[in-house]
Order: sequence, then C-alpha cells, then structure tokens
Amino acid sequence: MKKVVDLIIIIAIPIIIAVFATIALNLFLDKNIETLMKEKDISVMGRQCFDVVKDKSSFDKKLLSDKGDLFLLGSSELGISVPQNPMDFFPFKGVDYDLSCFGRPFLQSLQHATYLGGAGVNVNQKVVYMLSIQWFEDPNAIKADHFASNFSDVQFYEFLKNPKISEENKRYYAERVYGFLRAAKKYQPEAYYAKLYLSSSVFSKAQKIALKPYYEIKQYLLSIQDKALIYKKIKDLPNKKNRQALKEVNWDDEYAKIEKENENILSTNQFNLDDKTYNTNLKDEIDKHKGESKNVNLIKSKEMEDYKFFLSVCKELGIKPYIVIQPVNGWYYDFTELTKAQRDEWSETVKKVAEDSNFDVLDLHGYDYKKYFLLDRQHLGKEGWLKVDEEIYKHFNK
Repeated sequence: MKKVVDLIIIIAIPIIIAVFATIALNLFLDKNIETLMKEKDISVMGRQCFDVVKDKSSFDKKLLSDKGDLFLLGSSELGISVPQNPMDFFPFKGVDYDLSCFGRPFLQSLQHATYLGGAGVNVNQKVVYMLSIQWFEDPNAIKADHFASNFSDVQFYEFLKNPKISEENKRYYAERVYGFLRAAKKYQPEAYYAKLYLSSSVFSKAQKIALKPYYEIKQYLLSIQDKALIYKKIKDLPNKKNRQALKEVNWDDEYAKIEKENENILSTNQFNLDDKTYNTNLKDEIDKHKGESKNVNLIKSKEMEDYKFFLSVCKELGIKPYIVIQPVNGWYYDFTELTKAQRDEWSETVKKVAEDSNFDVLDLHGYDYKKYFLLDRQHLGKEGWLKVDEEIYKHFNK
C-alpha cells in the first residue's frame, strides 16, 4: 500500500507543480501586459503586415478591438508598398482611429471569418473587407496546404466556443476545417476535434467525454501560449510618443499628384501595364495565359459559399463589414477569357449577397479598364488605394 501511495505522490507532485506554474505564468502575463499597454505603442503591432504571430493570435485582436482600431482584412494586396496603402495613409485629420491589418497570400473568406469569430472583438467593430475575384477562380476555393499554413488552432477552438455564433455556422466551419486538415495531414488533434464535433453517434459521444479533459487542457495552454507570444511582441514595441500633428488631406490634390506621376509611366504593351512590370512578370510566359480562364465559373466556386458564411458570421457577431469589391486588369482578363460579362455577373452577385445582409459595398469593378488604377494584373496601385482610402473615410465618418 505504501508503494502505491508513494507512486501516486511521485506522479502527482510534478502535475501539481506544472498546474501552479501555469497559473502563475498566466497571472504574470496579465499583470505585465496591463502595464505594457500603458507604455507601448501597440498600433505598430497592428500595422505589421503578413506577421504570422499577429494574424494567428486571438488575444491581440481583442486588444486592438478594445483600442478602437479599424480592421482591414484582405490577402496579398495588403502588402503593396505604395504611400496610399491604408497602413501608411491613415490616420489623418478627421480620422480618430488607427488601422490594423489581418491577412496574407492564399488566405480567403473562411479564415477571415475565424479572425472575427475566433477572437473577442467588440460588437460594431469597424471592418473593411477587401474582396478579390481571384478567390473565386478555383472551384474548390483554396488548397488544403494553403489553408493549413494559415490555420490557427487557438482561433479554431475560440470560434467553436463563441456563444454568438450559430450551431449551423459552427458545423459549416468544422466540416470545412476537417476536410482541409485531413487532406493536408496537419493539426491532427484539431482535425479529430472537428470530426467529433460533427458526429452524433454514440461512439463519438463517448469519445468526446473521454477526451474532454485533454482538449480543455490543450485550449487553456494554447490561450496562455497565445498571450505569451503577444506579450513578447508588445514588449519589443517602441514606447508611446506624442503623436505628431495629423496631416490634412485634400483629395483632389492627392489624385492630381498621382496623375502627374503617371505621366512618367512607360507602357507599350497590350494590357496597359507599366512595361517594367509586364517585362518582369508576363512577357516571357504570355502564351500560356491565353484563354486559361475560359472554363472558370465564378458563381459556382466553393468560395461563394465561404463568402456567404463570412457575412453570416459577421451578422451574428453584430459587425457590419464594409465590403470592397476590388477590380482587375480588364484587358488581361479578357485575354485569359474570363470575360467582362462573367465578371459583371460575379460583381453583381457578391454585391447583392452583401446588401441583402444590409452591409454597404464599395464596388470598384467599374475600374477594370482604367489605366494605372492597379499596380499589376490584380493588385491596387496608387490611385486604386487612394480611392479606397477616400471611401473608407467617407463611410466611417458619415
């Protein structure tokens, strides 16, 4: 009997120490983050584009939401380096909020829904959603390995625990996550959790009960890990300083300046692109793009369902995103045979879906054939981003 007791003590002591150490770490993080928030300029963190820790965190989005930042959600266009990119253009006189960006290449509606539903963002959170037509060009929406590389386990569990989100949307999300993670062979505990979440069999219910302690401990540890990573980021941020006087923006002057700069662009190619961009990215492979999109069906892409899911989650969270329908280079898309008629249909469809949910839309699809509005085939350039800046300002300053 004594040996059994000794064995129990040997096993129990490390567990008890680990539990107390974890609780102590959590208290330490809470106290120190509260202190750092008074000293550090966390707007710098919000502006860090394509930052993996920031994007995959739940904790930082709560901090930035409480601070009153506007969330700019998108993908590769967020990294376009022009002065008119909202990350560099805001704030200015008349705008009393900073911007935080979330998104990266190969990230689409499904993960964007998790950014909002998998974090404690506030009701009426300001959100601008940069919607891209290229998300809808693949019938399956997104590849499994791309989804897995952007997947956040802490956001996954927080999303499925969020009381504001309907069971219908949670099941849709769990099914999509399970399919992607199973195919990618990544995050297997989360894939299995999603599978169990979807099943109502007696065997699955028994497994849920048996595995509940494991998953609850894992979620708690993930939340502390998330907090610790953000603590490290905040600690490394610069201290707050007196904000310089905000610039005065004259929109007419800003457009005139860009128009003047555009006069120096050399363009002799059929797509009205800057020749340097064309020669670097297209010239040597142009033949393979001829007619490559003639069989694309934008409306029947799985992304359309994910987009509707994103809007539904926003509605349940009490968030009214400002949807920005981004344009493309019309001459190039005609060349690939994704025709204007098809693009018109797509634009009207995604616009109607948003407006049916009482969400406002900025439709820039009409700029498909405006020279230099974009930087390349798909990404906004100086004038494109300036137009977005202006409309964001008008929309949130009504």
